[in-house]
Amino acid sequence: MKTVYRLSSTKLKGHFLVSFEQGRLTGFEMAFKNGITDYLYDRFLSALPILEEFIGRYESMGLKVERVAAPNEKIAIFCRIYEQHVGIKYKVIGADAGKIKHVQLDEALLHHYFRSDNFLWKGKYSISNLVRYYNELRAEMATGGRQKHPDEWDASYCTKLKADQLSDYYRHLRSRGLRAIKDQTGRIIDWK
Repeated sequence: MKTVYRLSSTKLKGHFLVSFEQGRLTGFEMAFKNGITDYLYDRFLSALPILEEFIGRYESMGLKVERVAAPNEKIAIFCRIYEQHVGIKYKVIGADAGKIKHVQLDEALLHHYFRSDNFLWKGKYSISNLVRYYNELRAEMATGGRQKHPDEWDASYCTKLKADQLSDYYRHLRSRGLRAIKDQTGRIIDWK
């Protein structure tokens, strides 16, 4: 079985990918925005292990070592957690493998996805929807799941918003099950 490790650091604008098959080195790839120095390249090659069990050497160099899951592993994790939260098995379609390979998944992210009240994906759980709203999901996790708008109508809050934020606020209120109450001129005066 092929395993791939991503080696990265906050000091570098890019990463190394190191591949192993049956525990032996099969290849490596470098992807850096501005290239790397000769010194860093030499250090990387001098520490490059032939056997997978020694990949931890790079942590002593200050690099973060993380295993990159194959698309079929990501799909298996999604299906398992989908069944835990929804109660039925997820039906995988052919395009799912191509979509899921471009995102990084872990169990915490998936549990948050299924527990979130965000109207973008609540009740519409699929790999396609997860990939579509991946950045929004990560942003919500970073804020601790707090909504960026109040859950009820607030006229003073509404006056502080720009036009695009206002439509987002209205969408949020609709997702909470509220309906706009308007006066004779069509101006929104309340939400119930």
